[in-house]
Amino acid sequence: MSPTDTLCESQDKMAEYIAHGAQLGWLIDPYNARVYVYRPGQAVECLENPTTISGDPVLPGFIFNVAEIW
Repeated sequence: MSPTDTLCESQDKMAEYIAHGAQLGWLIDPYNARVYVYRPGQAVECLENPTTISGDPVLPGFIFNVAEIW
């Protein structure tokens, strides 16, 4: 999330990316320690203060250490 974007603006962008073919999107909100996970055909998943997030199955074996951001 860019410092100049609002959460609502960022969520709209992510929904647009998914609508246009992206298979996975992570919206990282460093201000509230949340990660919103976007996948086609699924409800947005909100993770509260996760340590890591997984790219499976789109990015098999990829783990991002979100704890470094908080």
